[in-house]
Amino acid sequence: MSQVKTINPGRLNRRITIMRYQAVEDELGNQVQQLVPLKSCWAEIRQIRGKEQLEYYKNVNELVYKITLRYTDVTEKDVVVYKGRQFQVNYPNNLMEDNRYMELMCTESKDHAVKEAEGG
Repeated sequence: MSQVKTINPGRLNRRITIMRYQAVEDELGNQVQQLVPLKSCWAEIRQIRGKEQLEYYKNVNELVYKITLRYTDVTEKDVVVYKGRQFQVNYPNNLMEDNRYMELMCTESKDHAVKEAEGG
């Protein structure tokens, strides 16, 4: 019998949308990579750390977050959206390898936002 402590589902109190890049046609008929909604789910979002640095003579702010959610298909190429904020997934972590919950280590860059597909 496993002695694993489970996560209280009440902590998953933020509604997020997982976005994935997909090839879509623009108005000229060209194939472009654009973020499209993959799935919406409940999650917990916690800030881990932040940093501010000077890059190419411009201040860059970067915040690192841990997002906990029920197990789903998420890759390093996906983007998590919460209330208009975008979090780039650095790596997904399958907690205890039991396919129940996962943690996403994400970066929110205040200076770089990715354009999303309209509609949905």
